[in-house]
This record gives sequence, C-alpha cells and structure tokens, in this order.
Amino acid sequence: MEDANWLGGSVYIENLLSTLSLLPETSQPKVELLFLSSPNSPTARRLLSYPIVQNNGDGLDLLNEMVVIMRGFYRRIGMRFPCLRYLSFSARKGVYFPVFDISQPRRRNLYWIPDFQHHYLPELFSASDLERRNHRYERIAQAEGILLLSSQSALKDFRRFYPNVSVEPRVWSFCSSVKVDDSESYHSVLEKYSLPAKFLYVANQFWMHKDHNTLFESLRLLHEKGIDVPVVCTGKEEDPRNPEYFSSLCEKLARHSVKQVFFLGIIPRSEQIQLYRFAAAVVQPSQFEGWSTVIEDAKALGRPIIASSIDVHKEQLQWVENVHLFRASDPVHLSECIEVLWPDLTSGPDMGAEKLAAKRNDIRRIESAKAFMVIVEEAMTYPQCRKT
Repeated sequence: MEDANWLGGSVYIENLLSTLSLLPETSQPKVELLFLSSPNSPTARRLLSYPIVQNNGDGLDLLNEMVVIMRGFYRRIGMRFPCLRYLSFSARKGVYFPVFDISQPRRRNLYWIPDFQHHYLPELFSASDLERRNHRYERIAQAEGILLLSSQSALKDFRRFYPNVSVEPRVWSFCSSVKVDDSESYHSVLEKYSLPAKFLYVANQFWMHKDHNTLFESLRLLHEKGIDVPVVCTGKEEDPRNPEYFSSLCEKLARHSVKQVFFLGIIPRSEQIQLYRFAAAVVQPSQFEGWSTVIEDAKALGRPIIASSIDVHKEQLQWVENVHLFRASDPVHLSECIEVLWPDLTSGPDMGAEKLAAKRNDIRRIESAKAFMVIVEEAMTYPQCRKT
C-alpha cells in the first residue's frame, strides 16, 4: 500500500489478488505484500487474508510497523541520492509490483503509471507535484524492464508524452472483484442512511478531477425546471490538493436550494455494493481516469451507467448495454441526459441483469488473470541489478 489517501490503490490491489485467486492452484503466483503504509490497518488485514498471499503478519505488529518505516526511509533516500540506490538489500527473487519509481533498481520491477492526468489538468497540481511526477515518469520511461498501463488510452498518452523510451509498455486492465453478499440487505442500508426509494449513485472520492461539480450544476439546472433528482454520494470527502473543494460544493448546493444530495462518506464495502445494486443508475462524471473502478463495479453488477465521454470510459464501455455518455464537464448536456432518462429508470436490484453481468465478469477475470501472469513472466526475463 502506497498512499492512505488514495483509496483506489487498495481497491486495485484487492481486485488483482481476487483475480489471481481464480487461477488453478498450480498456476497461482506466490504473493508477498510489502507496505509503505501501515500493514495493520483493516484494509491491509483484508488484503493479507487472501490465500495466495504468503505473509499474514500475525504476531508481528510492531516489527511490521518498523519495517514499513525503514522501507519508506530507504525509498526516499534512494530517490534523493541516486548513487545510493545500488546499496539495496531487498533484491529478492520474483517480480515487484506495482513500482512507482526507480528508487530500488536491484530488483525485477514491474513499473506502473496509473494515468497521465497531470499533463491534461496541470492546474490541479502544485509546481512541486508537477516537477516530481514529470521527473519520476521520465526516469521510468528510460528504465529497463516492463511498464504496466491500465488502458489503450494510457498507452496512447505514454507514447505521445515519452516518444523515446527504454522501458517496454504493456496494457493490462483490471476487472472488478465485486460479489453480491446476500447477508447484507439493501433495505437495511437504505433504512440506515434514510435514503429515498429511487436515486442516482456516485461512488467517487471528492477529488476535483472526479468532477462532482458538473453533476451538481446539472442538478441545479434540473431543479430550476422543477425536477429534483436524488443523488447519493459515497467516498472520502477531502481532496489533499484542494482542501476547500468539498465545502465549496456543499455551499453551492445550499445556495441554489438543491437538497436531495446525500453525503455518506466512507462506508463499508458491503454497503457500497448494495447501493450500486439499488441505484436507478450509476453516474461517473470524472474528467480523467486511468481505468475507472466505478465503471468496472457498475458493469459487474449490471447497472445502468451515465458517464462522461472521456476516451477511457468509451474504452471500458465498449459492448456494454444500458450506457449513456455525456460530454465531459458539460452540465447542460448532463442535465438533458438525466431529464430524458430519469422517468424510465427504475431502482434495482435487477436479478436477471446481475446474473448475466456476473457470468460475463467471471470470464473476463479469468482471462485477465492469465494476461497478468504473461506480463509477470515477461518481467522475470529481465536480469536483476541492471543500472538505470
């Protein structure tokens, strides 16, 4: 785990572990999880519980915390003083993934760049963040080994921004591991949070590029027409890069008397799945994604999707039924889309659609697991200790 503020990172790793667990036992990799954040958090414990994970950390809480501190310290030193990177003592056999920088070259690294958002939305980053990202990605581009990208859209960006590279890019797109838990009633979730009988659902963190602003502006336009559409939002309500963003959204809603927006914050995954199932549609208004977890979850549960028409969403939603795209960052177009769709949308769950979606998703997950292992085996062909 890299960043406690980036919840998508833990979801990505969990989807990967769940997918690899579908392989026949003789084909499953032996996985060891290394943490740069606490290995004793509930999320870390859940990841460690997967059978394919070799280390469970039982009885080693203090030692684990100390190892995390030392690992992070070594990584920072390696980034600041490149000449010391070759003093690494962690060059074990196997492939390390995901690797976000070249601070430890004495390993077989499978690099990962989630997306190239900072090239398209530089205004969302500080000057130091931009410099750090550009430097890190340029160094990866010149490294020897394999770079994993999540979409063909990201591959196109990589080739555009880094035309002369040494690293070899590969595309691997994760699938959702979401499963319906019948022990959790969607009725109880609705009652717990006092939610209406019909609503749209947004499952993004409140980071500016997720563009709740466009959705909320579309709700204002609908409200002015006398159309009030309930929207349920879950996710972390802080943007580390823009601390005032969430409060500004709330103030805007209050100023325009848009009242049917429910903020639930971070909720248990089992409850989130029930909201996906019950929602009349899942809305993904994001301006930029590497590969959207929200889209994958909605696909896996067979729910209607209203999404911004960015390239990666189009890529994810090929051949998916009941999808409606609107022009990204265009609240007028989104309001028109919702106005047309809302009367005919119905709350779930739709058992037939769920079963069909689950069957399709299981096939995709098995193929995804096989494809990932091909990339890992390719990464294994690169010798350790090559200088970068």
